[in-house]
Amino acid sequence: MNEAPAQRRRVNPGEMLHGYRVRKALGDGAFSRVYLVEDSDTHTAYALKHVIAENDKEDRWVDQIRAEWEIGRKLDHPAIRKLVDCRFEGWFLKKSRDVGLIMELIDAESLADLQRPPITECLTIFHDVASALVHMHERGFIHADMKPLNILYTDDRRTKVIDLGQAVKIDTRKERIQGTPGYIAPEQAKRELLSAQTDVFNFAATMYSILLGVQPSGQQLLAPQAAANSASPTSGVPPERIGPSGALHLVDPTIPEALSILLLDCLDPLPHKRKRMPWVLKVLTQLIAERRSAGASAAGMIRATPR
Repeated sequence: MNEAPAQRRRVNPGEMLHGYRVRKALGDGAFSRVYLVEDSDTHTAYALKHVIAENDKEDRWVDQIRAEWEIGRKLDHPAIRKLVDCRFEGWFLKKSRDVGLIMELIDAESLADLQRPPITECLTIFHDVASALVHMHERGFIHADMKPLNILYTDDRRTKVIDLGQAVKIDTRKERIQGTPGYIAPEQAKRELLSAQTDVFNFAATMYSILLGVQPSGQQLLAPQAAANSASPTSGVPPERIGPSGALHLVDPTIPEALSILLLDCLDPLPHKRKRMPWVLKVLTQLIAERRSAGASAAGMIRATPR
């Protein structure tokens, strides 16, 4: 696989990049390299996503980073990674565009790389993500690429939604199919208008994947009505690459039935039939409260048992 320009350019520790001192490379994205950097004045550490475009075809990479910044700067939620600044070099030079997106530094792994937490902990993570998505929708945007890889979870149990690279305004129609196989919503596969309901589908597929511990595109689905009705001859996306469906509590009895039913409702192939994100948040809040109440009752019974 060919390296992108930002990946070919090696910025060494101690060198300056977009006004920040590089400490080390953290990893590569599809067309970017991410560095741990430091503000020399405040000594604050950040993550810097570096993108370079060298020709017209690569300009969309710069456009995507710029769009990510324009959306991210309008968001302010504890469960969404904060974007600090976006710096451009050579913006008016046709042959070279160089961009640095400065982001909150988060020491965490993604849910794609972690073993499934206990159900109660999963519910808290899902609640935080739903709250973040409600905030995005209230500001007029959708994430459009929700998946376990885009949810970070820290050792001190903080949840962070990351990567707004596919985010757009509500009711946008994209020029090409974008999304992740196994999580993509039917309307994304068909290049139809994207709405808050697109995030509902993506997020439900994400919860499904985390709870079952496998990628949706590789699952043996119980009742794949969403997949069967999602792909179209014009989309070029086969049914097995659409998000999942199937009653999870029948597979794993530790999963609350109410959550299992919620996921099925959110995975409906028709956007208008899916539950709304505020409703998803409400159900998750109720489930957390019920489990805490049940835990407190159980603890009380143990204390009251004669010895």
